[in-house]
Amino acid sequence: MNYVTNEVPETERLITNEMFLSTAPSPSAVHNSETRTGAGILGTIFLIVNATLGAGLLNFPQAFDKAGGVGTSVLTQLVFLVFITAALVILASSSDFIYADTLQDVFAGLCGSKSLIFCGICVALYSFGCCLTFLIIVGDQFDRLFATFYGLDYCHTWYLSRPFVTAVSCSLFILPLCFFKRLDVLSYASSIGCVTIVYFVCLVTYKSITEHRNNVPPMKIWPDSGYEALQLVPIICFAYQSHMTAIPTYACMKDRHLGKFILCAVISMLVCFGAYTTVGIFGYATFGSGRVPSDILQGYDDKSVVLAVAIIAVAVKNFTTYPIVLYCGRDALLGISDVDLDRTGVRAAVTLVWFISSLVIAILVPDISPMISLLGSLSAIFIFVLPGICLLQNVLLKDPQLYLNKDRLMIIFAIFLTALGAFACGVVFVEALHDLYKKPFEPNHLVTGFRQLKESLCV
Repeated sequence: MNYVTNEVPETERLITNEMFLSTAPSPSAVHNSETRTGAGILGTIFLIVNATLGAGLLNFPQAFDKAGGVGTSVLTQLVFLVFITAALVILASSSDFIYADTLQDVFAGLCGSKSLIFCGICVALYSFGCCLTFLIIVGDQFDRLFATFYGLDYCHTWYLSRPFVTAVSCSLFILPLCFFKRLDVLSYASSIGCVTIVYFVCLVTYKSITEHRNNVPPMKIWPDSGYEALQLVPIICFAYQSHMTAIPTYACMKDRHLGKFILCAVISMLVCFGAYTTVGIFGYATFGSGRVPSDILQGYDDKSVVLAVAIIAVAVKNFTTYPIVLYCGRDALLGISDVDLDRTGVRAAVTLVWFISSLVIAILVPDISPMISLLGSLSAIFIFVLPGICLLQNVLLKDPQLYLNKDRLMIIFAIFLTALGAFACGVVFVEALHDLYKKPFEPNHLVTGFRQLKESLCV
């Protein structure tokens, strides 16, 4: 195990007592600063942005519509963004306090070794669900590309069929990135993923400005009822979920310094907010109120090269995000089974089993959105509940009697964060159950956590 509870000297614990304001490096980082290798500030930002931005971009324009308007969506995002960013800082600070490199080890170090299994299972389940989604989205993009430029009978050509294209492309572009021991190596691939997102955002903006559709209903600014605003909670929890990878990312920084990680986290969340808001507003404006498709790319019916590049860009983005999520899930599995992470053979075997099983399921069962949506409620737990519990335990371990007013405020904030997470998790879970009972022909509904996964377009 990588976590420590009572053996840390009190003088070292005081270094991390400033949960939000302290910029002092952890003692371990100080001793190893001359020999550490890892990602710099820019590489860390790429990792966080690449892990955060993803399939949520495809669904955000409809989320703006479902939430009742632009004003509601922007304000709701901003409010949640404060707590989302604070949670990233809490997790990083807690990892310094425990001297651990994974979420499950930090949680176990603060809450006891028995919680390691619970947290590890949650991380593994959510990671595997995300990996399935990434592979299915890759298949969706190639389906769209071939159906547009080849014809709806593309799958009758064996080398254009969904199983073949998904298996070959993922084996070539995803699998080689999954065997690395350290997460910082993936910062280079993450930079490519971030570039594809920039292109996608520019495309949606360009389409909104240049395309003039007839009888487009005007955008709404504010909702007709407060319930509409809750429709945005599931997609926010899914879209901004990078907390599972936050601690491994922080652990792989070349200069592991809390202040520098705070800078990376703030910049990354602002970049994500800008991307999501831009796509949401311009995508919403393109189709109008009540007419936004669940996948914004499905709403464009032209055969232009710029659209084809955007479709490929979404696939490339998932190529670069899959290894990051697999890294966390693999470490969670090895952690709860108490296997040495330095054993290359074991790590490679688990990686192969994980990749092959997710690939087979994604090919054989292309529409698993109902069950994955239920797992989507875990995203609220990672964003709010686990950081809230970590903050609570962290404060109680350092100041059990709560002598300091600052620690009392931290306890109140931790309770509020945990309660907010429980509320968000409940909203996502209820919406997921509602999705399970919806009729298959109901169009354009907002899936909780993960976007609707379509069947093949081939006929």
